[in-house]
Formats: sequence, C-alpha cells, structure tokens
Amino acid sequence: MDVCPFCHPINEDVIARNNLCFALWDNFPVNKGHALVIPFRHTPDFFSLTPEERAAVCDLVVVCRGLIEENFSPDGYNVGFNVGEAGGQTVFHCHCHVIPRYAGDVPVPRGGVRGVVPRRRGY
Repeated sequence: MDVCPFCHPINEDVIARNNLCFALWDNFPVNKGHALVIPFRHTPDFFSLTPEERAAVCDLVVVCRGLIEENFSPDGYNVGFNVGEAGGQTVFHCHCHVIPRYAGDVPVPRGGVRGVVPRRRGY
C-alpha cells in the first residue's frame, strides 16, 4: 500500500479525537456503528505504540462506545487489533476496531474473537 488511508484524516470524517489519536466510522463496517480508533503517528501496530498512545487509544475507545450507544444501541461489543498479515491486518497503520454486536447478528456468538480460528471458537 503506497498511500496510507489513515495518515491524513479528513476532518469531516473524524467522529472523536484527543491529542494522540482520532476515531472514524469504518468505511467497511462489520456491523452498523463499527468505529476505528487510530493514532496520529504512523506506526504499524499495537505493540509499537508508546505507553501514552496506548492510553490515548483506550480513552478514545470509551468515547466511541458512548457515540455508538447513543446512535445504535448495540447489545455487546468486540474491541481489538489485527496485528501482522497472519493476524488479518491489511492496513499497516495501527488501528483499533470497536465493533458493536447485536442480538442475532450471528447464530451463535459464543467465543467472540476466538472465532478467528473456527475450530477454537467453542470451549
């Protein structure tokens, strides 16, 4: 990817921000209200964030939850990072997914993020 889609956010698309990161509605949402929290600094993944950036991302995740609650009234959430190609990462600028979940959006939600390896979902 030659041009990073997260390095120059369009102000009108930003739904929340703090001094180290910003949030957008995902352009390819898993569910209605899917948001992304992204550090301003171009860094590849969660493990390359500074302690201050990690705290700022977590703070903005909570802000996003409030926006999602106000606008979409979900029943649950998945929150997390894809790290590395094997972890499903496709944009190599760190970003945290805040994915609202709704009763009935999948037949059996048990296991949540464990479903990335289907045979490990049930336990």
